[in-house]
Amino acid sequence: MFAPTADRGVPGQGFTHQIGDTVTISSPRFGALVNTVNYSHRIAPWEFGVGALLASILRRNTGKAGA
Repeated sequence: MFAPTADRGVPGQGFTHQIGDTVTISSPRFGALVNTVNYSHRIAPWEFGVGALLASILRRNTGKAGA
C-alpha cells in the first residue's frame, strides 16, 4: 500500500495528515500531484474539473492541442 499506517500524534489513533503536510501522488505516465494540507476555507477552490483533466491527459498522450 502507499498510505502511511504508523500512528501519528496519539498512539492507537493511526495516521492522519496535519496542516502544513505536503502530499505527493505521482506516476511516471501522468506526472505528480502535489498539495499542502490546509483547511478548505483557506485554500483556492479546485476549478480543474474531470473534463479538463481528461482533455489534458489526452493532449499529453496524443499531442492533440484541441482535444
